[in-house]
Amino acid sequence: LNRAVGVFGPDRSLTERVALFAAAASVGPSFEPGLQPRKTMDQAIATGVIAATTLSAVTAAQSGIESIARALIGRRRDTGSASARLAFTVGSNVVIGAVAEGIARALPPREDERMRRGLLRVASNRVARVAAMGASVSAVIGAADLVQERTVRGGWITRVPLALPAGTAVSAWHTTIENVSLAKSAGIGVGVGTGVIGMQLGERAIARGVSKVISRVAPNYDVVANPVGHVVALGLLGTVLGAGYEYAVRRVEQGGAAVEPAYDVAASSPMVSGSPESLVPFDTLSREGRRYVNMVLTRDEIAEVMGEPAVADPIRVFVGLDSAAEVEDRVDLVMDELVRTGAFERKVLCFASPTGSGYINYVLAEALEYMTLGDCAIATMQYSMLPSSMSLTRTGLAVEQNRDLMHAITGYLRGVPVEKRPQFVLFGESLGALTMQDVWRHRTVEAIDRDFVHSSIFLGTPSATEFAKSWRLNPQKVDPEGKILEVDNYGEYLDLDDERRARVRHVLISHYDDPIPKFGTNILLRRPWWLGPPDQRPPRVPKSTKWRPGVSFVLTAIDLVNAMEVVPGTFGRRGHDYREDIARFVSAAYDLPVTATQLRSIEAALRERELQWAQKRVVTEQVARAREALLREFKT
Repeated sequence: LNRAVGVFGPDRSLTERVALFAAAASVGPSFEPGLQPRKTMDQAIATGVIAATTLSAVTAAQSGIESIARALIGRRRDTGSASARLAFTVGSNVVIGAVAEGIARALPPREDERMRRGLLRVASNRVARVAAMGASVSAVIGAADLVQERTVRGGWITRVPLALPAGTAVSAWHTTIENVSLAKSAGIGVGVGTGVIGMQLGERAIARGVSKVISRVAPNYDVVANPVGHVVALGLLGTVLGAGYEYAVRRVEQGGAAVEPAYDVAASSPMVSGSPESLVPFDTLSREGRRYVNMVLTRDEIAEVMGEPAVADPIRVFVGLDSAAEVEDRVDLVMDELVRTGAFERKVLCFASPTGSGYINYVLAEALEYMTLGDCAIATMQYSMLPSSMSLTRTGLAVEQNRDLMHAITGYLRGVPVEKRPQFVLFGESLGALTMQDVWRHRTVEAIDRDFVHSSIFLGTPSATEFAKSWRLNPQKVDPEGKILEVDNYGEYLDLDDERRARVRHVLISHYDDPIPKFGTNILLRRPWWLGPPDQRPPRVPKSTKWRPGVSFVLTAIDLVNAMEVVPGTFGRRGHDYREDIARFVSAAYDLPVTATQLRSIEAALRERELQWAQKRVVTEQVARAREALLREFKT
C-alpha cells in the first residue's frame, strides 16, 4: 500500500493539492444549463477549458499566497514540527484570505465601473476563495502530519490521494442536483480529469525546473522562485495557444477569400458590384461578397411574389476588403458605385454593416427588394474575412470606415433636394450592429437624425456595443423622445400601444436566449442582469443556473456557437436566428406597408429561395470536386 500510494498519490505540495481539488470540483458546475443546449463535444470542451483554467488560476493564486506569507515572516521552506507547519499554512491562508475578501467587499459592483476596478474586486474575491480552500486542505494535511508524528506505522497516511477524489465528489454532487446523465458526466469527468492531471504534471515539471534555476542563480530570491516558475509555465501554455489561434486565423482568411463554384461567375445585372459594368473587380469581393451580389432579385422574381410589376432592378453595392488597400479608397469606391447605379435616386437607400466575414442577411436584403418593388439600393463595405468571433480586434477599423462612409453619404444627401432624397435606412446584424451603432458612440439619437437616417434595424446587438450600452444605462439622455426600442420578437412590438409604436424608429431585436447580446467581459466582473433572481429572469433563461465569473463566461462563450446553427429554409426564433421576424420588421420599421397576402407570399419566397441557394451550393461543390478528381485521373 505504501509503495502504491507513493506512485499514484498526489504531490505533498499544498499548492498542487488545492489546484487539483479546485479543478476537479469545477467539473460539476460546468454542466449547468446555459442559454442554448450543448452537444456532448461542446460540453467536453467547456468542461476541459473550465477545469484547465481553474487549475492554472488556483495554482498561481495559492503559490502567491504561500510566497507572500513566507516573505512576511522570513520563512523560506516548510520546516519544524507538524503543528508549526499546520499553524503557518492555515494561518497564512486565513489572514490573506480575510484581507482579500475585505478588498472585494470595499468595491461593490457598479454597471458603469472601470475595468480596473472590476478586475481588482473579482481577483480579490477569487483569492479569498482560494485561500479558504487552502486553509481547508492544509488543515487536512496538517492533521495527517500530526497523526504520522504520533504513529509508528502511519507514514502512508500523508501520501493518501485526497484532493482529486474530494473534488470529484463535489462535482458528482453538483451534477446530481442538475439532473445530468450519470454516464455522460462520468465519461466527460474521467476524460477531463485525466487531462487535468497530465496538464498539472507538465506544468509542475516546467515550474520546478524554473524554480531550481532561480534558486541556484539568485538564492536571495528563493522566496519567489516557486510562483515565478508557475507564471513561466502558464506563459508557455499561453504562447502555444496564441500560436494555434494565429494559424487558425490564417486558415479561415484563406477560406473567406476562396471562390465557391456556385458563385464563380460575375453577376449579369449592371446594378450590382462585380458586374462587367462595375468599378469593383469581381475577384476582390471575397466569398461573402460574391454570394451577396449573385443572389440579387430580378424584376420577374419580384413581380411573381408581389403580384404587381417591379419598378426597377435592385441595386447591391459591395466593396471588399481587397477591393482597395486604404479606407479612404474603399469609401470612394462605394460612393462611385452608388452614383454609377443611380442609388441616390431610389426610393430607399440602405447602409448595411456586415458581420465579421462580410455576410449581409439575405432575408433582410430580399425582403427590402420585394417591398420596394426593386426600387432600393443596399451599400456594404467589408472590414474582415473572419467570423465575428475572430474579428473583435477589427471593430475599430470597421467603425472608422463606417463613420467615413456615413459622412460621405450624408454629405451627398445634403446636395439633393429634400423632396428627391431617398429614404435613408440602416441595418446591422451581430458585429455589424456594433460597428454601425458605434458610429454615434458617446452621442445621442439627435446625432443620428442629423445624418438624415429615417430608421434602422439591428439584430442581436453585441453587449460590447458602446452606443447601446449608453442607451441602456441612461435612456433619457441618449433617447429622450423614446425613438429606440429593444424587443425579443415581433409580437412584443405589436403589444405596444399605437402612440409608442409611432415614436419608434430604431429597433434592436435581441432574443432572450441569444448569447451574443449577453456575452462580454462584464460576465467576469459582475453578475449580469439576466442571471439575477430566478423569478426576475427573462423567458428561456435557466432558473437554476448560478453566476460564477469564470464558469459563466466559458459556458456563455460555448453558447455562441450553438446559437448560430440554422437550417436553410426553416426559419426559427431561437438564439441568434432572427429570420422569422425580419420581413415584418422591415415593413414596420422602414415604413414599407404591404398587404397581408403579399407578406405571406414574401415570407414563403424567402424560405424557398434560401433552401434553393443552399442546395445549389452543395450540388455545385460536389460537381466541382468530381471534376477535379476526373482531371487528376486523366493526367495519370
